[in-house]
Amino acid sequence: MRAEISGKVIQLFVDIIGFIDRSEVTELTDFVHDFEIIDDDLTCFVMQIKWQFKLQATQDDWDHITTIKQIVDLIVERSTMQRGR
Repeated sequence: MRAEISGKVIQLFVDIIGFIDRSEVTELTDFVHDFEIIDDDLTCFVMQIKWQFKLQATQDDWDHITTIKQIVDLIVERSTMQRGR
């Protein structure tokens, strides 16, 4: 489950950013420090993550996220919470 989510998140990142090769991106990829991804590209990526995974997350959640792993963790955590209801 987690590996599948991770793969989808990485592929979305690569597709949306457009200039990064898939082989350069791992769960440890830091958008800002590794690729200087900020502003519109990052906003678009976050919006796609929310839509694709039906993710309910607050701005506060996103303020602390800088890596693919943190996004995957959030998706896994929130989807587990939703199933538990």
